[in-house]
Amino acid sequence: MSLDIAGSATALAPSLIQFLHIELTPLMGGHYSVVMQATLLDEEELAFVAEDLVSERVATLDHALAVIRQNVAALAPVAA
Repeated sequence: MSLDIAGSATALAPSLIQFLHIELTPLMGGHYSVVMQATLLDEEELAFVAEDLVSERVATLDHALAVIRQNVAALAPVAA
């Protein structure tokens, strides 16, 4: 199962996502690494599956937070 938020033609149903793991790591030179992973429920196998959502290196903490915000917003359920 693959999830590419930016280019995905069909987004995963938010109910399949059990939780998000966000890792923010300071790097040499003042940059940051942002890694986001979702744990999904595979309803056919009744198992949890880890899926990488994003892995980026950014120059500032503000940019790191923007990457997180953008990817979390893409997973939010659409209001009726």
